[in-house]
Amino acid sequence: MKVKFFVPLVAAVAISINAHAQEDLLKLAMDENKPKNEKVEYTFKTTKLINAQTNETVHKRTLDFRVGHRFGNIGKYTEGKSAAHSLYGLDASADIRIAFEYGITDNLTVGISRSKVKENLEGLVKYRILQQTTDNKIPVGLTFFGNTAFTPIKDVLKIYDKTSRRLSYVAQLMVARKFSERISFVLLPSYLHRNYVFDIEDENDFFSLGVGARVKITKRTSLVADYFYNFSQYRIDKNESYFNPLGAGIEVETGGHVFTIMFSNSAPLIENEFLPNTTDSWSDGGFKFSFNISRNFML
Repeated sequence: MKVKFFVPLVAAVAISINAHAQEDLLKLAMDENKPKNEKVEYTFKTTKLINAQTNETVHKRTLDFRVGHRFGNIGKYTEGKSAAHSLYGLDASADIRIAFEYGITDNLTVGISRSKVKENLEGLVKYRILQQTTDNKIPVGLTFFGNTAFTPIKDVLKIYDKTSRRLSYVAQLMVARKFSERISFVLLPSYLHRNYVFDIEDENDFFSLGVGARVKITKRTSLVADYFYNFSQYRIDKNESYFNPLGAGIEVETGGHVFTIMFSNSAPLIENEFLPNTTDSWSDGGFKFSFNISRNFML
């Protein structure tokens, strides 16, 4: 009798265990198919597009060595020479920037640079506040950028004799989203403050709104573009003297290098100068060939 009762009991327990195991396996399979809360990497391939910053920061313990070179105007006079006689701007150098940016952490970058325009010395910081996730719980990336620029030049009129007058500051938020493996977009509300301006009617402070995009066309090649609109009444009133910065180009990744070939109507390379002092227009040939090179070193 005991055997008669024991066999059905064992069979019932075995069936029950098997059913629960199948249920657990099904639940596990369903959980694996759910979107994971993963961070979106490489919204952009480098920390800058053309003029615009991106939301990207330099990885921890990595040094990003950057060289930017902007030539003269392609379609108009440069340094007193016609377009043809200046080899369409290649004989001239509107600005050169050499920068070192270092990743303190994956989210915090600090850097220094030196530019040809006004011999500007720049100190910068960049901090990633939010990073987009694959499940869209965080739909955008948010990064802060701030810098201070100092010109060591003393002008003839001795206006710059006071050190404080040679300082300017920029603060930006980069709101970025990677829509797909091929398309990324960034919005850049920006604020500029200059301690001194030469024209009494000019603003020491004004806001600017930038937009930028990257469209991947091959595994290592992308189209990039950016534009800034300046909310400056002084520049609106003098619309024949000042223009909003606009750039477009091609970005190529070659191993540890990111090489960007581009055109822009702005001559300076840092925000403190190109935002207030873009004085050429695309429409009259005032655009310039330029390039950026970025090389990362693990330290």
